[in-house]
Amino acid sequence: MNHRKSTTDVWADIGGTFTDCLVNVRQHDGTWQQRTLKVLSSGLVAAELIAAETGRLTVAIPPAFVCEGFWKSAGVFSPDHVKLGTIESCELIQPADQQGRALVRIKLLQTFPSSLTPGVSLTLDGAIEAPVLATRLILGLPLTEPLPPLHVRLGTTRGTNALLTRGGAKTALLITKGFADLLAIGTQNRPELFALDIIKPKPLPETILEVPGRLAADGSELQPIDVGRVRDALTSLAKSPDRPEVIAICLMHAYQNDAHERQVETIVREAGFDRVVRSSQIAALPRIVPRAETTTLDAYLQPVLEDYVQRVEQQFGGESNCTLRWMTSGGNLVTSAAFRGRESVLSGPAGGVVALEQIARAIGVQGAVGLDMGGTSTDVSRYDGRIGRRQESEIAGIRVLSPMMDIHTVASGGGSICGVRDGRLFVGPESAGANPGPACYGRGGPLTITDLNVVLGRLPIDKFPFRLDLEASREALKNVHQQLPQDIATSPEELAEGFLKIAVTEMAEAARVVTTAAGNDVRKMTLVGFGGAAGGHLCRVAEALEMDHAVDHPQAGILSAVGIGNAPIGRILDRPCLHLLANRLQPNDAPEIELESARTIPGDVANKLATAGGDLLAECIERLKNEEQLSSDDTNEDRLETRVSVDVRYVGTQSPIELTLAPIESLADRMDQQHAATFGYARPTMSIETVTLRAEATVRSEARTFTLESVPDTSHRALQTEDSSLAPSPSYDRCSLREGETIDGPAIITSPHSILVVESGWTATVDARQWIQLRRHQTSTRDATNTPADNLESDNDAVEMEIIARRVQGIAEAMGEVIRRTSVSVNVKERRDYSCAVFLGDGSLVANAPHVPVHLGAMGHTVRSMIEAFPDMQPGDCFISNDPFAGGSHLPDITVVTPVFCGSAARSPGWPCDFFVASRCHHAEIGGMVPGSMAPMATCLADEGVVLRNLPLVYQGKSHHAAIEHRLSTARYPSRNVPENMADIAAAEAAGREGARAIEAMADSLSLPRLTSLLRRLLDVAGEATASWIESLGDQPKHFRDQLDDGTPVEVTLTPDPIQRRLRIDFTGTGPVHPHGFNATRSIVTAAVLYVLRCVTPNELPLCDGVLRRIDLVIPPGLLDPLGSSEVSRDRTPEECPAVVAGNVETSNRVVDVLLGTLGVAAASQGTMNNLLIGDQSFGYYETIGGGAGATASHGGADAVHTHMTNTRITDPEVLESRLPIRLRRFGVRQNSGGAGTHRGGDGMIRELEFLRSLTVSMITSRRRTSPYGIAGGDNGQPGKQFLIQDGIETELDSSFSIQVQSGDRLRIETPGGGGFGPPLS
Repeated sequence: MNHRKSTTDVWADIGGTFTDCLVNVRQHDGTWQQRTLKVLSSGLVAAELIAAETGRLTVAIPPAFVCEGFWKSAGVFSPDHVKLGTIESCELIQPADQQGRALVRIKLLQTFPSSLTPGVSLTLDGAIEAPVLATRLILGLPLTEPLPPLHVRLGTTRGTNALLTRGGAKTALLITKGFADLLAIGTQNRPELFALDIIKPKPLPETILEVPGRLAADGSELQPIDVGRVRDALTSLAKSPDRPEVIAICLMHAYQNDAHERQVETIVREAGFDRVVRSSQIAALPRIVPRAETTTLDAYLQPVLEDYVQRVEQQFGGESNCTLRWMTSGGNLVTSAAFRGRESVLSGPAGGVVALEQIARAIGVQGAVGLDMGGTSTDVSRYDGRIGRRQESEIAGIRVLSPMMDIHTVASGGGSICGVRDGRLFVGPESAGANPGPACYGRGGPLTITDLNVVLGRLPIDKFPFRLDLEASREALKNVHQQLPQDIATSPEELAEGFLKIAVTEMAEAARVVTTAAGNDVRKMTLVGFGGAAGGHLCRVAEALEMDHAVDHPQAGILSAVGIGNAPIGRILDRPCLHLLANRLQPNDAPEIELESARTIPGDVANKLATAGGDLLAECIERLKNEEQLSSDDTNEDRLETRVSVDVRYVGTQSPIELTLAPIESLADRMDQQHAATFGYARPTMSIETVTLRAEATVRSEARTFTLESVPDTSHRALQTEDSSLAPSPSYDRCSLREGETIDGPAIITSPHSILVVESGWTATVDARQWIQLRRHQTSTRDATNTPADNLESDNDAVEMEIIARRVQGIAEAMGEVIRRTSVSVNVKERRDYSCAVFLGDGSLVANAPHVPVHLGAMGHTVRSMIEAFPDMQPGDCFISNDPFAGGSHLPDITVVTPVFCGSAARSPGWPCDFFVASRCHHAEIGGMVPGSMAPMATCLADEGVVLRNLPLVYQGKSHHAAIEHRLSTARYPSRNVPENMADIAAAEAAGREGARAIEAMADSLSLPRLTSLLRRLLDVAGEATASWIESLGDQPKHFRDQLDDGTPVEVTLTPDPIQRRLRIDFTGTGPVHPHGFNATRSIVTAAVLYVLRCVTPNELPLCDGVLRRIDLVIPPGLLDPLGSSEVSRDRTPEECPAVVAGNVETSNRVVDVLLGTLGVAAASQGTMNNLLIGDQSFGYYETIGGGAGATASHGGADAVHTHMTNTRITDPEVLESRLPIRLRRFGVRQNSGGAGTHRGGDGMIRELEFLRSLTVSMITSRRRTSPYGIAGGDNGQPGKQFLIQDGIETELDSSFSIQVQSGDRLRIETPGGGGFGPPLS
């Protein structure tokens, strides 16, 4: 390592608004003295004008920003950013005035306007970056003097800010021919499920060029690069006025073979482009969509970072004077040359996670949760023996394949706005920002979390960096209090306390997400706070998580900078490593799978892994040595740490588990064990494969002893809360506390950068490091989960309902995460075609995680049908059904229902248990006439696949899995992939166990009657919100009619009754039972109605059955209710039941179209899911394809996106080709297919597939003979089309078909565009 002589270290966290800087100076005795300063990240300093004379100004500046002669050569700017002149000299004339400000007289080289008046705010600009400014101020070195030799470690949000503001470099992307629109399409899902105005993230490249040439999935060459065409295109681009600064290259399957990318890079450089980034160089991993986004991100940010890094280094004295290192998102420090754009986006927050690890190790805990609370949001991170990392993240809508700290962000920061909406209390996600800021800033801002703490006496207003306005906070709280419904009787202070509880719940749920996803029990972990606002909420968040231990670091407010300073220097390298590690074990005849023997790893595979791991580690160490100029002392065993890991997964799944490579012989068994530890079960009957090798080499920082420079306030005094009626809490200055001192809550401990609130029931103890250890010694009475059992009503119902609603919603979301991580099929895991929900014991929906809209509100029908079938349930039971006429949607959607028992002996009639949790997953194969289980010509339910009508999976202690497997295997049309069915069913079971465990835990900490009462209140509140919206509809009926492609009408009449506050939705006039599968069921219609209500109401409705209480739904027998009653359906065999497979995916969208058309709020979107099914007797593959979104009065329709009743992702092209006998030839936007209008409809997609062997191909679509309607004078969107291409001859196909294709045949699908809104502009 470069050992340039230095006695000064600089550590800084450069945030979006502020920069925290620590300067460490070595003393003569070998210890280090540490000083800190917070400055604006702009590097600017505000100065108030006191007096103006000819050529001279007297200004007031905070004392920390003043030293003799410091500002000489700086610029002075007026309030309207006009430069007044350059400072020739500056003189300190008064160290501190009555307001604690230093008075400085400055002389300018130029004259300035005489119109300046005292009191205006001027700006001093030294033309240096924030960390350089802070360093000079701390060291007392004026701008004109040289800095001493420095070791500098920085974390920066410069890359993140450039990404968020789209302020990166002009970038061009070179991508395989046929995929120019790949980044615009992404994964085709929309970011906001219920937004009619769909706003998709804009791709980063301004120019995209297609590269002729193609590799196969195994990396072999199918078509060489057309060098001439590529060279001509780049030559033209180099001469164009839109010449990019940097070129990104990402070609299909380059992770398998980088030859084509390297060839294209050579051509790019020959065309005169110096900055080139290729995907095989920075992210050689499968899946082209995230790899292309990572590559373009790196290219987009690289010039911005290079310029910034060079500027900072020069201002610190240049390479000869400054050893500069930068924090990466993965938690290691790198040189300036190695600091890449993709590694910079979590540079600052990563420092906090490094500090979390160091704190956890120092206090000897195996698990810790970091709570980093700032002004707009709170970041939650974890440590469980190692800091939590993710290998893929999404930042500002861009997927990034790079090691990053596992940080979960929620919109609960100090500036989060608190208010009342439709009778419900909300906290965030909107923030007051820095301007106007919270109400207490005195600038007319709204009520925020900061204001709550001010009003409640939790934030000492005299300890804030500037004076806070208590009265402004009280007035804002009073205004919100007046908006409460009359049935909520609570005082303003109680309301403030309630908002605080809601905010704490949001933060606690984020911690639950981070820890449960990793298989950690958060109750056994330690909570560590950092960021300026975390200490004020630390104890409360710990209580909400049932944690008993928390730690407050003396530098909690600047802990990210501390972590950056103590982070290791290191490198992480990864390489694709695709090997079959171990074959599946064969199950014995026992009902439950038992391992007959440990898995064995073939010797050649073990040798390959060992060799590849050793080579990768050697390369990693060598790169570290070369970049850091390491000596043998730096790489000895005392300081160098290495780790080689491998990502492993079950074959067919996509999400891997990272394990250490050694010992290789136990790798497969360790995979089973880790999977079981994380998810509750292993899958020994599935083979295991390796995916990625990863090597990390780090050099630990030297241990140091620091002396913090501080000015203690030795007075222990009570905080004065002025006129507050709240009892004051004792307040202590942290600097005055000594080792061993204990403080019982309630108390407030202040320090220069943060506030710590010790709650009642907690004890704070100062340890030898001056860290404060917080321990809970009694149960708090604040927590909503500790209300006495007999107190079923209270003044805090509104608050407690929000807390419980958020927790139950979090349970449903956590269940979905379990399914995503543990499922096997591409359709469930990759496309995320599943939903999860929580119900009361009578089947009433109380929380539905918004995964797939067509499942919304629909599972309750299945739960109620299950109650009828199994009135006697017991703990451990689990049930399964896919019967559309027993509450289901269509046969591929399999619902797993788990009853939840919370120890209650007495229940209401019809309640076989206390709660239910359920999940519904779309299985791409469930039998039927054609592979994929969606037969276009099916005439009855039996033609569509295996029917599982209200069957037990586990019942009265006995497993029925073998019976389910037998039924799937032996039906008239059996499933073609029973193992995959059973694996995805197991994932749903695991989700049910997780959901049941979480609800049981919540009922244990609350009382069951109280929990039930609050959830019933949620249903009431949802009903009232719906009623308020109905009042806005007037009293005139509204009618709309549309049709299916064969002319079958779909008709609806809405009749609002504003007096009774009810809405009649009547589908009379809709057509009869359909001869094929376009029939829908009542549950599908219910889901469509709930989705539309959620989209059109002005505020967020809870996704629960209460929304439908004000709706009178009239569905006549026919297309939308083919059997008419449940009694009839129970007596029918599958052969006697109408086919329904398309009702769920196609007719549901037409129901949405007529409802939106009736309300006149949006033009029709594509109106189909474009269902594509491919397979043979060995497999079935299913995908749905997006199209154009309908325009609205305020926005054009989005291109190439899933709309309305689905939001599933489309399989990545490289995953598709690597797993299936298919080659994707084209995937793009269907230009000009959206309807014209004042706001244009979105364009559809074009998807062209080549088949590599004989297969059965089926499609079920709509909007081929009808067009998505325009509205308010807008034009219709173009209908869809599909063509079979054989030997160069195109044949147009029907809207629904099933055909046999041969190797070399192609299918081109052109999906519909959306309708336009308003007359087209001339």
